[in-house]
Amino acid sequence: MPSPALRGRAHRTATALLGGVLLVSAALLVWDRFGAAGPASIWPVLTGRRELLTEAAGVTLLEAAYGLVAGTALAVVAAWSAGAAAGARGPLQLLMLICYALPLVALGPLLTSSVQREAIPVIAAAISVALPVFSAAEAGLKAVPRGLRDLLAVHGAGRWRRLRLVEAAGALPYVVEGIKFAVPGALLGALIGEWFGAERGLGVLLVSGLRDGQDDLVATVSVLVVGMSSIVYAVFARLARTVHRRRGTTGSAA
Repeated sequence: MPSPALRGRAHRTATALLGGVLLVSAALLVWDRFGAAGPASIWPVLTGRRELLTEAAGVTLLEAAYGLVAGTALAVVAAWSAGAAAGARGPLQLLMLICYALPLVALGPLLTSSVQREAIPVIAAAISVALPVFSAAEAGLKAVPRGLRDLLAVHGAGRWRRLRLVEAAGALPYVVEGIKFAVPGALLGALIGEWFGAERGLGVLLVSGLRDGQDDLVATVSVLVVGMSSIVYAVFARLARTVHRRRGTTGSAA
């Protein structure tokens, strides 16, 4: 009889394959129903404009990575401040919710008038990342046993030392889990941020294709973005499982 772990892995693999088949089938039906560029038109664009797409994908991925790092750092600091400073939790939670709820399309014109255009995709990606990582980091810090904190405090450990020795290590699996779910949002934020004056990136190609009626380019960029997002998510999901296994904790099944 196969082990429970093997059966669970086989079940997750079968579910993922079934989901992929259903997603591809739905996409084919939509393409056929609305007369958009079909799958057969994507491959010629991928091969014929490979250099352009590769350069644009690299720009968007770099912007998303910068935004992911910035948003994660901001969220972790905010989560620690929410627990360390009396009365800070409510305002910080409200701030994160407001930033996450604001439509990036509506926020774009405001950013255009206040920051350099090259920074808008990074800021948009950071905004998309902040709330998921904040929630995960806050949950991780709460999961640290209070007895450990009290023990260190009794032995004279200050707040920074407790953070370094106990809290950071305890919250790490939760933060990685939060980053895993925030990665697609970072990529989408960078893509939308490129609509507001960026010179390069997949978002620029998407707007150009929509404006000029290039359905094949729009379809290719859309498929490329979905593929990139899925690959990066899978990488961070594997990283999250590794961290949970080494820490002896449990994470999501995804």
